[in-house]
Amino acid sequence: DISIPGELAVDSDLNGASPQFTLTCISTGGPATTVTWTRDSTTVTQGAQTVLNDPVTAQYTYTLTVTTAGVYTCTVANNKPSSASASFTLEGPPSPTDVTAVQTGPTSITVTWTPPDPLDGITGYRISFAGGSGVDIDGGSTNSYTLTGLTNGQTYTISIVAIVPNRPTSAPEVREITLVSVPEKPTIDMDIIDTTSTTITISWSLPPDVTGFEVSWELTEQTRRRRRVRNAEGGTSGRLSADQNSYTIDKLRSGTSYDITVTVFNPAGSSSTTFTRSTDGGVIDANQAESTSCECDNTSAIIGGVVAVVLIIATSLTVIVVVILVLRSRSGNYSAKTRHDHTLLH
Repeated sequence: DISIPGELAVDSDLNGASPQFTLTCISTGGPATTVTWTRDSTTVTQGAQTVLNDPVTAQYTYTLTVTTAGVYTCTVANNKPSSASASFTLEGPPSPTDVTAVQTGPTSITVTWTPPDPLDGITGYRISFAGGSGVDIDGGSTNSYTLTGLTNGQTYTISIVAIVPNRPTSAPEVREITLVSVPEKPTIDMDIIDTTSTTITISWSLPPDVTGFEVSWELTEQTRRRRRVRNAEGGTSGRLSADQNSYTIDKLRSGTSYDITVTVFNPAGSSSTTFTRSTDGGVIDANQAESTSCECDNTSAIIGGVVAVVLIIATSLTVIVVVILVLRSRSGNYSAKTRHDHTLLH
C-alpha cells in the first residue's frame, strides 16, 4: 500500500521579486498512478510536478513549486486502490479585504481594497488579469489602482495579492467584470408626449447597460430672441434611476417652445437625444406671468432710454428755434413801421 511517512517538506528560492517555494511529497509502497495537489481545498494548476524514483528505498518523490501562501495537500493513489495524503501550511501575509473592481471609463477598471491591519510587513500589492501582465503597486497602505487600455465587451478576471519580501504572496482575492460600451442614444416616443399649458411629460426607451439618466430643458433660441429673454429659463432633473422611463417637466411658460435633452449614462460614458416641444396655449395667465418674469436685455433698455432723451432734446430745440424766428420776424416788422412813421412826420 502507498503511504506518506511524514509531512511535506519545503525549500525556498528567495531570489527575484517573486520568491519560489518547492514543496516535496515522499511516498512509499510503489509508484502512484495519480498525484493531486490542492491549495486550500482547491486543485492547484500553477507550478510544475516532478517525479523522482529511488529503487533502493522504494520511495517516490513528488514536487510542486509555488509562490502563494495557503494550506497545501499532496494526495497520491494507485489502482489497488490505495491512497495517502499529507499537508503543509505555507504562511504568507494577510489578504486585502473589501476588494471591488468597477468600470470607470470606456477602457478602464478601477480596483479598490482595504489594506490588512496590521500590515504585517506588506510593502505593496500585485494585480493580475488574463491577457495582461501583472502590475506591482508600491505601498502597503495603497488602496486603489486603475487598469487602462482594456477592451470593450471583454470579461476580465482580476486578482490581487499582498507582497512581503522573501515570503509567499497572500491568497489571491479574485473579481470578475465585463466592460460595457458607451450607451446608444435613448429613443423618445414622440407619439405619447403629453403637454399642458405649464407641463411637458416625455417617455422613452432606454438602451441596455444604462445605469441612470438625466432630463434638461431650456427655451429655444428663437423664443429667447423673440421675447428678448436673456435667461434660458432652463432646468435639470438631476441624475435619476435607470428603472424610470418617463419624466414630467413643470412650471413652464404657456404656449412656449423648449429644447429638451434626455441623457443616458453608464460606466463607459453618456449619450443624448435633443428635441423641441411646446406647452399648450398662447397666452400667459397672470399667475404664470408673475412666476416667469421677463429678464430683458439691459442694453436694449438703456438704448431705448437714450433715444427717448435725444428725441425730447431735439423737440425742445426745434420749439426754441421756431420761437426765435417768430420773435425776429415780429421785431423786423416793428422796426420797419417805426421808420415809416418817422418819415411821415418830417
